Amino acid sequence: MSRQPMTPAEFDASCRALVAACPFLSETSGRRTTERNEGAGGSGASKHLLGMARDFAPDLGYGLSQAEAQAEELGLWATAHDAGSGMHLHVQGLPVGPPARWWLAKFGGSD
Repeated sequence: MSRQPMTPAEFDASCRALVAACPFLSETSGRRTTERNEGAGGSGASKHLLGMARDFAPDLGYGLSQAEAQAEELGLWATAHDAGSGMHLHVQGLPVGPPARWWLAKFGGSD
């Protein structure tokens, strides 16, 4: 499946669909301020700063591989990893790297 950058509304809908399909997930982080992102050890290019990334933690006893596969089916970029605060699923509605100028012009951010 070829993934495309999502609009904020598409990203929100995909995250809602992910939680509906994987009710063992709890959202632990979404949009972050610059200060919060720095405190969490996030990159200056984090999609959390644009509101286009969310982190989900599983309830005890559940693995993240099912949720990661489901997220990718929904068109999200997803990775299960431990960023120092425990295993979680990171999803984003934009590819890795700087957002395209057209996306920033239409949905937010600045050059």
